[in-house]
Amino acid sequence: MHGHSAVGGYSGNAVKPIALRFIAELGQNPALAGMHISAMGGVESWMDALEFILLGGGSVQVTTAVMQYGYRIIEDLKSGLNLYLAEKGFSCIREAIGLGLDTLSPSTDTLERDTVVYPQFIRERCVGCGRCQISCADGGHQAIRLDENRRPRLNGKNCVGCHLCILVCPQQAICPGTKRIRPKG
Repeated sequence: MHGHSAVGGYSGNAVKPIALRFIAELGQNPALAGMHISAMGGVESWMDALEFILLGGGSVQVTTAVMQYGYRIIEDLKSGLNLYLAEKGFSCIREAIGLGLDTLSPSTDTLERDTVVYPQFIRERCVGCGRCQISCADGGHQAIRLDENRRPRLNGKNCVGCHLCILVCPQQAICPGTKRIRPKG
């Protein structure tokens, strides 16, 4: 303004891992037991909101995603959460608050790495867009290639089970598969 600018602001899904860590720390803090925690930071879907709820968030704020996708995202978030709660047998959202805290490891160094949950491709849903292959090649571990019909094929030796491919698939044609012992070499 008036010939000046500044670099600042950090929002959207880029802050989600940081925000989840802070909400988990608040949720695990005995001095805050029973207090309401309002979570925010990178919520774009009902699954994002659920992660914050499972780590102790009693409410979830959505800002950047509303700017990006419009208010419709709130209805999608509510309907997704309601469906999840019904499928899991919860009578209200309060029953899910903090349920993930007991299984949270203090560090990624303590996680078991001998097995991996490979992605499973649902071929009849796949439209051959290639987003899974692109994300795995550029942001993952180069474990997916496309066959002659533009359908994904997995190289289990390269896959670490990050499930980036699941997150980017617009057709929900990839889901977690079975847990297997990671191939050596």
